[in-house]
This record gives sequence, structure tokens and C-alpha cells, in this order.
Amino acid sequence: MNRTNTLNITAGDVTGQRRVSVKAIPLEYTVGEVLDGLLPRLQLNRFDRGGEPIQFDARLEREGRHVHRTELVGDAFRPDDHLVLHPRIMAG
Repeated sequence: MNRTNTLNITAGDVTGQRRVSVKAIPLEYTVGEVLDGLLPRLQLNRFDRGGEPIQFDARLEREGRHVHRTELVGDAFRPDDHLVLHPRIMAG
């Protein structure tokens, strides 16, 4: 794959204790695909204490906003961006 069709980012958990580099992400990937690949690399629990799945969201540090799972990498990210993954909190 041509390197101009990919980019590199970093990602971490909300505590800042875990951080990984992600290299050569294809621009046509969705943010959801990237997030799904990051969960095991960051060793984040995918299930809560009751065995229910945990949904994760990501905050794009550069823009101070949450990115949506359906956004394309090429539209949402710039080289060397940093994502912070955190569990989705459901009120109720």
C-alpha cells in the first residue's frame, strides 16, 4: 500500500497510563475499525463486572471532540493525532 494512503496516530486510555502507537492506518478505515483494533492493544476490559459488553468512545485531542465510529480515518485524523479511549457512560 502506498504510504500516502495511510497515517500514524497514538492512542491511550483515559488514565494516561496506557499508550500505543498505531502506524499505517489506511485512510478508508472507519474510526470504529480503529477503535476495535485498539481495545486489545490497550488491554481495556471489554466486559463490565456483570458480564455486559462495554462500549468505548474516543476523544480526538487536537479538536477536543469525540469522533464517531462511522467517520473515515482520512476525514477525521491528521498525522500524529492522539486519541483517548474511554468507556461510554449510560445514565439511568
